Amino acid sequence: MTFPARPELVSRLAEDFTALQDAALARMNGTASPEIEAALDHRALVGPVAIALAHSEVLARGAVRRAELSVMAAQRVRPLREHARRVRRSRLQAEVVCKEQRARRISRGRMPATGPLDLRVARAAHPQAYLRAMEEELTHRGLPADALSVPNYDRARWARERQLLRTVIPSGVRELLDCGDDPFVQALLHDARDAENCHLEHDAIVERWNRQAPTALAWSRYAIAQAERAALARPLTARSVQLDALEDAYHDTAILAARALEARHKAADLHDRIRELTSTGSFADLIAQCHAGAIARFAAVHPGLWDRTRLLAAEHQASCQERAEGCPRCHLALAAALAMEVPGTAVLDEGDAPGEIVEPDAASDRYAILNDLLPHAVVAVADAAVGDESAQCGYGWVCENGTTGHGVSMAHSSGEAEVIGICNAALDLLDHSPHSPIVILCDSLEAVTTVNRALEMCDPAVAHRTVVFPEGRQLLANLMPYRDRVEVRWLKGHIGHDLNETADALAAVALRHATGRIPAAVARREQVHILRTLRFAQGESPTAA
Repeated sequence: MTFPARPELVSRLAEDFTALQDAALARMNGTASPEIEAALDHRALVGPVAIALAHSEVLARGAVRRAELSVMAAQRVRPLREHARRVRRSRLQAEVVCKEQRARRISRGRMPATGPLDLRVARAAHPQAYLRAMEEELTHRGLPADALSVPNYDRARWARERQLLRTVIPSGVRELLDCGDDPFVQALLHDARDAENCHLEHDAIVERWNRQAPTALAWSRYAIAQAERAALARPLTARSVQLDALEDAYHDTAILAARALEARHKAADLHDRIRELTSTGSFADLIAQCHAGAIARFAAVHPGLWDRTRLLAAEHQASCQERAEGCPRCHLALAAALAMEVPGTAVLDEGDAPGEIVEPDAASDRYAILNDLLPHAVVAVADAAVGDESAQCGYGWVCENGTTGHGVSMAHSSGEAEVIGICNAALDLLDHSPHSPIVILCDSLEAVTTVNRALEMCDPAVAHRTVVFPEGRQLLANLMPYRDRVEVRWLKGHIGHDLNETADALAAVALRHATGRIPAAVARREQVHILRTLRFAQGESPTAA
């Protein structure tokens, strides 16, 4: 029997986060009533259910971690782990439902293909010529080249400037708009830890909230890592205070995780509204006028191509079953047919922007080409591993001369962890080889690009988007005086490269030891085994730095 969703129950769950969370967990455990199940399936609760489960998942992981670091017996930890796995599965399923709901909403709200069929065929079949015609039309109208393009960044401001969004900006929202990134992140942390900030939901702020939420969440994971370290520094029987601090850190992180997902949903809703606003009214009229002017210019310069395009479109529409709807999906097939007739024609998909067609570069797959190095260069490979719950990371590096190193630090992402590994390897090798150039190989393009850019500009601040925590920023600053002696290159990862695999294994062991998964004695034995494996593979005898 199917139960209809009761509006009053849906409203109550939408307003009461705790009740919603309890209901979602009850459904996960198979104990929810039919009325609750029906209410949770209501379209108004699809997003809130995913947010509630994101909060629950962090709390469940925190309960597991607290149990692992306490004197709790293994058989009591297992149910906590199973619960955390179930919550994670439920959260992933809820996010899939969110994506499906948004896809249906976009599909229902999508406007039919704009413009006559012959115009759309011309755009797809002759992109370069049509682009030039559109540029001329925009110039004639005194409009910038991107006047008709909705940007990927800061869409709300773009929409306000064109009066598509007419919203009053209160003083509290203005303060958030005008402050720097660090104060904004502090505002997000205050929102989670102290008092909810209603200004974050304003259209003018939502996109920035969505962009900066991962950084705020990273700082919360940093607090988790600090609490973990404090607990691991104490004997098992004397960790009560530290474990309480760890629990508090997980509670803060759970709120930040829920708020981050809320920001993502609100930003997506805002973008959908802006998309709808650009499909109607004066802006849509301007787009239509510019396309009409551009096609007239195209026809004047390429009369033969335009005549053939119009004839092909007319012949198609004479027999197309969708001609009453304007043949909304037919233009690409016609453009492809036209491409076979006219040499040099390039078919563009509907969402593509006309531009230069770049052939794949045969050298784009190049990695670790070392035949251009100086004979006395010292070459090493660095790698890193990051944890799931906290900001702790492990790094390892191995030099061709047999020197190795490993350690632990703090990183908000794998990219930052790899930067830390690169810097530590370079700084150690600079001490051991004071007169040689140092080349560090790494399989993270993000980390290689970040370090090279900082070295090129002699400014660690340029890496602020990748390197968030003070540990990594200090390492980059320490590396700057040696910028002329250090080079970082990309190494294709996981292809059986002995040094890369060894560095990866050392980083993983360092992380497992730092998080208390293995004791020091086991870590030492694994490190010895890793180095012996490398020695066997290379016929050398690596030594620890």
